[in-house]
Amino acid sequence: MSGDYSRKTFDPKRDFSGVLMQQGRVQLDADWNEMIGIISRRLRAETTDIIGRGTVPKETPDGFKIEVAGGKLTIGRGRIYVDGLLAENHGNAPLEFDPVLAEQRGTLAIPYNEQPYFPNVAAVAPVPTEGGPYLVYLDVWPREVTYLENPDLLEKAVGVDTATRSQTVWQVRMLANIGKDVSCDTPDEKIPGWADIIRPSDGRLSTDAVGVASEDDPCVIPPSGGYRGLENRLYRVEIHDGGVAGKATFKWSRDNVSIATSVTAIPALDKLTVARVGRDATLRFKVGDWIEITDDWLEFAQQPGLMRQIKDVDDATQIITLTSALPAGIFPDDGQGNLDPLRHTRIKRWDQAGKVTDTNGKLLVDLDATGSYCAVTVLALQWLTFSKISSTRLVQT
Repeated sequence: MSGDYSRKTFDPKRDFSGVLMQQGRVQLDADWNEMIGIISRRLRAETTDIIGRGTVPKETPDGFKIEVAGGKLTIGRGRIYVDGLLAENHGNAPLEFDPVLAEQRGTLAIPYNEQPYFPNVAAVAPVPTEGGPYLVYLDVWPREVTYLENPDLLEKAVGVDTATRSQTVWQVRMLANIGKDVSCDTPDEKIPGWADIIRPSDGRLSTDAVGVASEDDPCVIPPSGGYRGLENRLYRVEIHDGGVAGKATFKWSRDNVSIATSVTAIPALDKLTVARVGRDATLRFKVGDWIEITDDWLEFAQQPGLMRQIKDVDDATQIITLTSALPAGIFPDDGQGNLDPLRHTRIKRWDQAGKVTDTNGKLLVDLDATGSYCAVTVLALQWLTFSKISSTRLVQT
């Protein structure tokens, strides 16, 4: 998920080393979030420069050690640094006291099927029972957590969330069909399929503001005037369906996809009972909006959520009706429609809407048309113009 931020100002090329508060000034989220960005980059760069890109410290020599014990694959308790990020396996009971960090920790390795950040690993990536050899690798990345993923972030004294959290998560995964000649000393480029896993995305995106002619009467805003508000707009563009240009799709939000709420029940496959339909007339879910329904299982399986368009919103019952039903079994319930609270099922609003045209004014898709797809196809080297945000163009490369 994503938090409600005004803007993101951190730029490593500026070489800032800190953020200094001035007296009598307005406090902004952007300043202190930039400070976090500065510190985070410094820590990652410093850690990588000093100890390398992948290191297990001597304090926890069995950190993420992979073993087969009793017919089960296990992951050793301890720490590892990956590209400057600290990943930690806290281990299973019995517990012991860590005198250095003054906290309790587990003493046993955890089974592969009990990974804390891969709750559906047995269904998505089960331990193989034949074939091999397999390459076992560790995937580590930072994840943003809001109160929808962790309800404890709600401040009980005031009943609302305050800040979000950045969380380092990890998964142990396997790569099959690597060949019998591959060993731990084999160079990365010689391992079949490994380059596809570690290769960074080569997708790039550019934006441009389209000029709007001024009117003689300053009190009249023309239909083509576009957005003229004073508040910040932090746009988020995200790939929905992966793939090459022409097959991949993207979605976007003008509020960093922060308009979101939890789903407590699915009384019917085309109805969602939510915790809140919105804060006000703007920051809410409305008829015609595209929403993404997801949960922790889909997120940690690295799969997109299900996109649906809203048909109706009932403020009294907090029920959102969808234009098309969800598949059965994706979000299992207890028989009365109530969902598993540990999976943190939630919806978030995306803002793509209206007509999308190319550089020649050719209509590519009308997102408001009945039966249209939820996202926009990624095209190579094309400026795209959105009718519902007429002052902005996107180019995909």
